[in-house]
Amino acid sequence: MAGSGRRKSIDCTLYNAAIEGNFDAFNHVQNIEHLLTPNNNSILHLHLTSAITIPTQTVSPPQPLFSLLNKRCERSTVSEDFVKKVLDKCGGQVLIANAKGETPLHLAARYGHSAVTKLLIESAKSFHDDIEAGRRAEKELMRAKSKTGDTALHEAVRHNHIEVVDILLNLDKSINNVANNENETPLYIASERKYKRIVDKILVKVESPAYEGPNDRTALHAAVINSDIGMVKDLMKNEHVRSAIKHADGKKGWIPLHYAVKDGNTDLTTLLLNEDRNTDTAYMQDKEGRTAFHIAAYFGHEEIVDTFVKHYQGCSEIVDNKGWNVLHYAVKGGSSHIVAKIMRKLSLSHLYNEKDIYGDTPLHHLASSRIQSRELVYHNRVDRVALNKNDQTALDVAYAIAEDADRVLTKKRLIMQLEKAGGIGSQHLDERDRLGKGTKKLEFTKEAKESHLIVATLIATVTFAAAFTLPGGTEQDGDHKGSPILGHKPSFKAFIVSNTISLVMAASAAFIHLFSPLNKAKWLDYYFSEVAFSFTLVAIATMIVAFGTGTFAVLGSSPVGIAAIIVGLSFFFVFRQVLQMSFGGESFFTFVMNLVNAIIFPFIRFTPRPFGFFILFFKRSDEPRII
Repeated sequence: MAGSGRRKSIDCTLYNAAIEGNFDAFNHVQNIEHLLTPNNNSILHLHLTSAITIPTQTVSPPQPLFSLLNKRCERSTVSEDFVKKVLDKCGGQVLIANAKGETPLHLAARYGHSAVTKLLIESAKSFHDDIEAGRRAEKELMRAKSKTGDTALHEAVRHNHIEVVDILLNLDKSINNVANNENETPLYIASERKYKRIVDKILVKVESPAYEGPNDRTALHAAVINSDIGMVKDLMKNEHVRSAIKHADGKKGWIPLHYAVKDGNTDLTTLLLNEDRNTDTAYMQDKEGRTAFHIAAYFGHEEIVDTFVKHYQGCSEIVDNKGWNVLHYAVKGGSSHIVAKIMRKLSLSHLYNEKDIYGDTPLHHLASSRIQSRELVYHNRVDRVALNKNDQTALDVAYAIAEDADRVLTKKRLIMQLEKAGGIGSQHLDERDRLGKGTKKLEFTKEAKESHLIVATLIATVTFAAAFTLPGGTEQDGDHKGSPILGHKPSFKAFIVSNTISLVMAASAAFIHLFSPLNKAKWLDYYFSEVAFSFTLVAIATMIVAFGTGTFAVLGSSPVGIAAIIVGLSFFFVFRQVLQMSFGGESFFTFVMNLVNAIIFPFIRFTPRPFGFFILFFKRSDEPRII
């Protein structure tokens, strides 16, 4: 709707008069409906936007604070007298829409001007002498939409003005069923914003209220997502709204039960299951074929899983579009306690070896996950030599995944468990396929291990001798006879520490090489070789540090001393280049962090990613969440 006739720009004096509700300034103005701002706001728009109504809600701001806010905002209370006089002079004002498509009724509803709301509706009806025509005009005004598709009721609900909601619903109950451009109905908005009093008002006034919202969600979806069990109960009391319990949204195809289960809300889950007399909701699948049981298993909600196991066991037979059952989801979600719970139920044994569309059983998924589950690995009903469509057993998958340095500990532990439980590699694969194609794997041949042992032994010998041939010598007489002359210097102390680390690392590497030929497991031999190699690298690096600090302790900051230190420490650039070539490192910083990793926790090989040690223990998964 728009004003008629020619538009006339409103001047500053009349603009302020409209804001203040001073009608005297308009007494001698003709065609006041032509007084519009650049955005087509009439004088009624200006007044209703700038004025406030003192709220009558039970909960209101403290009066001093509310008064202060009023003063700072420079607003006056809405003037019913001003609105009435404007309408008496030009009733067409009630129909004028601004550039956003908003009539004065939209603004009255938005700002909670309940008395003005009545005046505007009565004014629209008074245009017509015929009663029916007046009702149609009244209904047309109330259903007038802004450019966003909002009616006055949308505005009243969105801004929590229950008195205006009551007025509008008393005049036209069906207005609640009008949705805006976002497909939001007033009931959905009230539910989403947790406006319980307005929800109750709509449910009392409207027998069959529309409840739709964006993405095909409903008011019941909104209440469940908000975990508002009181509002859910109120909505479910209405027979019409109760049907939304089986309404799937448009994004995931989730019914309210799916959302309650995802959040682990046991009370809401129980309520929704009990409200569905036919229990169909427990078996309803989303667009990916997932039931609420799948979701509960994935997120590890133990109480909800118990509910499904006890009362809805038939759900366990449902698989999703990828062929995953509940046990697949428990493994992929990293819920080891849910896996254990399922494995203890022989009534669910049909899940243990069920294959997905790629032929992977839950045990295959365990081999690629970050969790451990002895229950799944050692259960006598689990087929540990089942093949997937790539002709891989779970052991083959574990071997391939173990090439990832971040997973080396957990996977090698799983490999040991699988081999102990009787798992074997596929006879359809050769050794190269089993260990993973294209992976960068160090090869510790017999000759390589012998050379590593020699290097470790030499370092241990040199550092042992350096500990007793101290830089600068020792005191020869006096009370401190035998004490190191340079013992007071920090650089000398750094020499002692670094030399000791080098000695211990080298001796440890030699010790590991001494015992590694005694084990029979191939993967364990490789594991020991990696550890010994890491120790040797640390020993070499700390030996160079010992040289630098010892030289500085003796020569100090003299030119010769500085030159010797620079030449000695240049070794680290060579070290870095070798690591980059062999391990894919990208910077000296990466090397330093790898060195720190090896010192703090040497039982992993060097990784091209900084903070590999921390990633190993604090990174839950490198896979995105699937739900």
